[in-house]
Amino acid sequence: MLREARPANPAPAGCAWTALASLEEAKHHALVLDNITRAMRRRDGTMIRPQAQPSATTDPSGHASDGSAAGVAGLDILQQVIDAEQAMVQVVGLDYRFLAINEASAKEFERVYGLRPRRGDSMLELLAHMPAQQAEVRAIWSRALAGESFVEIGEFGDPARERRSYEMKYFPLRDADGQRAGAFQFVYDTTDNVRRIREPPAPGRLDRAGGPVSAGLDDGQYRELFARIREGFFIGEVIRDDQGQVVDFVFLEVNEAFTRQTGRRPGTVLGRRVSQAIPGFPASVVQRYGAVVDSGAPSAFEVQVSALGHRVYEARAHPLEGERFVVLFLDVTGYKHTEQALEESRASLRAIVDSVDQIIWTASPDGYHDFFNQRWYEYTGAVPGTTDGDDWAELFHPDDRERTFARWRHSLATGEPYEIEYRLRHHTGVYRWVLGRAHPVRNETGQILRWMGTCTDIHEQKATAEQLELAGRELSHRIKNIFAVVSGLVALTVRQFPESRAFADELLARLLALGEAHDYASPHGPDAGPVEKEATVLGLTRRLLRPYALAGCDRIELVGDDIVLGPRALTPLSLAIHELATNAAKYGAFAVPDGKVQIRGERLADRFALHWREQGGPAVQEPERTGFGSRLVDLTLRDQLAGELTRTWHPEGLEVRVSVPIDRLTGDRA
Repeated sequence: MLREARPANPAPAGCAWTALASLEEAKHHALVLDNITRAMRRRDGTMIRPQAQPSATTDPSGHASDGSAAGVAGLDILQQVIDAEQAMVQVVGLDYRFLAINEASAKEFERVYGLRPRRGDSMLELLAHMPAQQAEVRAIWSRALAGESFVEIGEFGDPARERRSYEMKYFPLRDADGQRAGAFQFVYDTTDNVRRIREPPAPGRLDRAGGPVSAGLDDGQYRELFARIREGFFIGEVIRDDQGQVVDFVFLEVNEAFTRQTGRRPGTVLGRRVSQAIPGFPASVVQRYGAVVDSGAPSAFEVQVSALGHRVYEARAHPLEGERFVVLFLDVTGYKHTEQALEESRASLRAIVDSVDQIIWTASPDGYHDFFNQRWYEYTGAVPGTTDGDDWAELFHPDDRERTFARWRHSLATGEPYEIEYRLRHHTGVYRWVLGRAHPVRNETGQILRWMGTCTDIHEQKATAEQLELAGRELSHRIKNIFAVVSGLVALTVRQFPESRAFADELLARLLALGEAHDYASPHGPDAGPVEKEATVLGLTRRLLRPYALAGCDRIELVGDDIVLGPRALTPLSLAIHELATNAAKYGAFAVPDGKVQIRGERLADRFALHWREQGGPAVQEPERTGFGSRLVDLTLRDQLAGELTRTWHPEGLEVRVSVPIDRLTGDRA
């Protein structure tokens, strides 16, 4: 058995439902009070106070006999009252014998212990064959019999069959002189309380789902109970005019919380009419109390009382005998203000969301679209409500629906952000390109609560990008024509001046390298074949070294870091790589089939280094003078890229290190 003992005064924090149940418990007090009042009120208006009676005995057959307690009118009435209760109720004398036990409690006692008790039985004798359970019962009841009020949370039952959870509330029983006469217990099955407490109470009745606390056994106990609750409580008696209409009422009883809830002290209201104690009290509420008394039906309502500082109350009224009624009420002004502020905040947020020039939408975790702002309906011309769920896809271009749905399903399955471009039907009937995006909103455990999405019209940007691409292809075509014209002029010059062939060949090779570099970095149309998305240093190097590759020989290796290449760095870097490759073909690794060149990229802080290492070629040594090509490379790298170039002449091959600031390499593309 799992059990947690707590004082009875505060709301039991150990139960998951008690934070929500305090108002429901207080509401139930009115029912119990009504039952006890009806059962125990003498004709003269005074209360019957049950006295401690001699306990019953158990006959040899094992069945309890009523003993001398059977003839006590107060206990008979008490038994009738608790029998009518849905809560499990036990009343025990100082000798641990049952002064009263209702049917619900007896059945549950039998389910847990296998024995069915009756009034007069000793609970200790019934459990004599169960020492552990007997000791446990004695320990807990001894506290109540000693005068302690407390709450126990427990779990009982045979694990092989069914175990259920309970909240047990214990209170001492005192006689008319205030002397201890026993104790009483109220037990509530809390196994299903979380589910039931969330169900809204049916209109016009008091809900028992939260395990309501019963009133005490006599006038003293119920006063003590109602003094502890946080809800305001009062008993009133209606006043009628000559025609029998209820026009006022008198306060007969109030609890301590009455003052906290209304600001009126007991001395200012008890025995006085509400019209005198609270001038301006709503006449509609007075008439409602009259209807409760006349109909015998309880009533639940909400009212704002201007005479009490415009406080808002939730109240439940229940009829008593004669012209009396009982009311439990709770000041919910703060809640109402919070609700109003929240509603105003929602309205303000909605106004903001609807006013922005951006389509905003939300979806549940399973992808169901449940909100579109006003901009969506203005843009698409759709009727509100017709695009909820998956119907939004009907506005997509037929050619885009399948891929868009596939991307959305992927995001729902993986939780990855959603982003895709598609064509959306405009209210004019034209399909326009939009960028759809959505991000998941998660709780603290990472669970997706909903998706927040946007749609951005990018139709003009797409059109502009297409025009720029067309212009770029046209420019590239013209530049290639310029290279072709210049190459033709050089070839024509060689035929006229044969002695310049060596110079012309060098110049044509450099022009060819620049043409290759330009072709690599220039924009390509959809019919030009697959190309790399962006020009990079290693990508450019790979393109320029393609003529030096031999079938069956692994001559070129590109490894390490890479970096995007800006247009301004294209020409000087192309010249440098071309000169290195040309020299390797003449004197170095590319001069023999087994030669190999490794090019390694390395990103270091704000600089990028390209390492060129030749191996397997003829033995080399540092030349006595620097050739034109080498001087051209040095000047170009230094002047145009603020770069540095160092050469190391190893016997097995040349090693070159080119270092350039990253911002000079990337330029506008960084």
